[in-house]
Amino acid sequence: MKVMVRVTHKVIPGKMAEAMEAMQEHIAIMTRSGMPPGRAYQRFFGLGDVAHTFVYEFDLDSFAAMEALFEKAMADPEMPAHMAKMDAIVESHEAEMYVPMP
Repeated sequence: MKVMVRVTHKVIPGKMAEAMEAMQEHIAIMTRSGMPPGRAYQRFFGLGDVAHTFVYEFDLDSFAAMEALFEKAMADPEMPAHMAKMDAIVESHEAEMYVPMP
C-alpha cells in the first residue's frame, strides 16, 4: 500500500534561514538512506504563525519501505548531530502518514 509521509515544522522565529539549511542536510541524509525525491512547501497563507512553518512530504511504496528507510536513516552516523541541530531551531514538528482512499 502506498504511503505519503508529510512532516510539518514550526521554526523558532528568527531561525528560518538556519532551518532551510538544516532541512537540506536532512534531505541529504534521508536521500542517502533511500528516500525518494519529495516536495517542500513554505506556508503562504492561513491562520496562526504562517511565516515560520514549512512542510516536507514524500511518497513510498509501502509501510515496509517506510520502516526500512527510517531504520537506515537513524543508523546514519550524521543523524544524531543533525537532530540536535534541528531541535535547537524547530519549535515543533508533526509527522503524518496518508494512504490512498479506497
